Amino acid sequence: MLSRQVITYASLLKQGLNETEIKNLSAGLKLFPTPFKGIYYVPGEEERRGKFIDNPGRTLYRAAKLYLNSDDYYFSCRTAEEHYAIKWQPIGHVHIVNEKISKTIDLKKRIEQNRKKTTWRAKNTAVILSLYGNKIIFHKVKSIEGAKFKRTPYGAYALRSQIRKDKKRFREKMD
Repeated sequence: MLSRQVITYASLLKQGLNETEIKNLSAGLKLFPTPFKGIYYVPGEEERRGKFIDNPGRTLYRAAKLYLNSDDYYFSCRTAEEHYAIKWQPIGHVHIVNEKISKTIDLKKRIEQNRKKTTWRAKNTAVILSLYGNKIIFHKVKSIEGAKFKRTPYGAYALRSQIRKDKKRFREKMD
């Protein structure tokens, strides 16, 4: 396995690992969890020892690509505002505009559940998951064609004009 990449459970099986080996790697936190079931982050050596992710935004962007099985999405609303330093105080909500799903993943709840447990893995998993934020909100649209966003190595972020449109369109899901 190459370090600093996002990988799926199925890809690990294709690489020749069996179910038990994957569970052991995950249990020993040699594979970090992502907010999405069956998708892992392979940390670098320093990240693994320190229980951190060098760039959680880029990792989340890559994990969302595997989760959605598509490149047709971008970060918008408060997430894009924080990226462009329009808003300085992070609130921990990640807004992803896409063509496939509309749902909210409550990471804060999962983090709190892990913090209440007494095991080493649960406590460290809580720390790792907290790097991704408190909530991941997927906004479904018919098509992202025509949306104004900029692709960077760290993700695709809506431009200012698109942020305003998206905030109006998704007002009911905004916090």
